[in-house]
Amino acid sequence: MPHPGIKRIGGALIGLLALAVAVVLITRPPHAPVPADSRPAESNETLSPPAAPAPRVSRSRGQDDWAFFFRAGDTLSRMPDGSTLGTVVRTEKRHGFPDGSSGAAYVVRGPDQREGVFDADELERSARIESVRDIRIPAPPAAKASR
Repeated sequence: MPHPGIKRIGGALIGLLALAVAVVLITRPPHAPVPADSRPAESNETLSPPAAPAPRVSRSRGQDDWAFFFRAGDTLSRMPDGSTLGTVVRTEKRHGFPDGSSGAAYVVRGPDQREGVFDADELERSARIESVRDIRIPAPPAAKASR
């Protein structure tokens, strides 16, 4: 059982901590949003369109020890719209891409039976394995009671 003096000191410290938090929250300045009509009405500057996001650099290019997520036989679909991408035929540890770089790649056979090569990192970020939950599995036949 703790000494009663320790309980008082602990209670006082917790009370001081709560008081300090309350003071900080009360005295900090509010963050007021800037109204949209506060900018100058007439401007000679032309507004430039927003810059396109920088393309992501593939992490699989130049890697000799890429750990593949998909396996041969996996049916893939695109994440944004769910359309079927195809079936993974094989993986390649080192594939030469048209831009001169090389790296890990997936060979995927599309619905039109053509094979395409995809950068491993880009495909893993933009595709998913199609769910097999849509396939109905018939129930096993009920065993007949034998007498």
